Amino acid sequence: MSFTFSYGRGPVRFVHMFSYPKDVSAEACEKWYLEEHVPAARALPGVIGYRSWKALPPISMWSFDPYDRFDRLSELVFKDMESCLAATVGNPDFWRSGAQGVPGFRELECVMLDEKPQYDLLRDIPVQQYKYINHPGRYTPGTMLDTDRDDTFMDIYMFNYDPKFTFEEGEDWYLGHHVREGRITKRLGHRHYQTWKPLRVTVDEDCPLQPNRFWRFTELGLPDYAVDPAKSGLKPGEKPALMTYTQDPRGQVIGEWRNILIDPDKAENLMT
Repeated sequence: MSFTFSYGRGPVRFVHMFSYPKDVSAEACEKWYLEEHVPAARALPGVIGYRSWKALPPISMWSFDPYDRFDRLSELVFKDMESCLAATVGNPDFWRSGAQGVPGFRELECVMLDEKPQYDLLRDIPVQQYKYINHPGRYTPGTMLDTDRDDTFMDIYMFNYDPKFTFEEGEDWYLGHHVREGRITKRLGHRHYQTWKPLRVTVDEDCPLQPNRFWRFTELGLPDYAVDPAKSGLKPGEKPALMTYTQDPRGQVIGEWRNILIDPDKAENLMT
């Protein structure tokens, strides 16, 4: 009997969130991105896919980082890791921040991902969860929200763990507690909750791209009432029952966190 590991051995997704300079109009920045940067990126050797999403407005749901930090989320798909590295960390000038007053990138954060997620968190059970599997979900007092509805948009985030925690300790909290409790708040069906362990690569310290900076990348589908609480079905004066997520007694496990909200159905195909 023989088998092969496919993780990290096929096409590679170069996923990047970025913002435009504040002293340049959004119209000028979009024109630069779509008419100058995108055609040049599309021509990079090995590109087999290219999509982009405009950021949605912020929502009231708490986050570690502002929802409006970035203007777009894009993904370049390369046929293999070799071509991905040559076009990204091997081509640093293409990704550097623009000069003041000139359209370009202001802030760009990125990861390199396998095509398929490491875990579909609504169906897979990471090994870290087994010792916590019988821990019940705990909620604040209030009315339970109806979670039996389709997701209408996605919160996409990447993060690392606080330096006081090892990677294994961070994974124990995130995969063992946090996503297990997140799954409790959702029901199986047309829901989206997936996570990747980014592919680690060799990169110079002074490169404008630092894909090893974040240790996890997660896509979380959210229902309409996350945007408009009036759609929650609660009566006036009612408060929702919210999940009480397990915290580590040593303090906050999350270190740096970056996120963006998108409508997955409004992807722009930049290959055409």
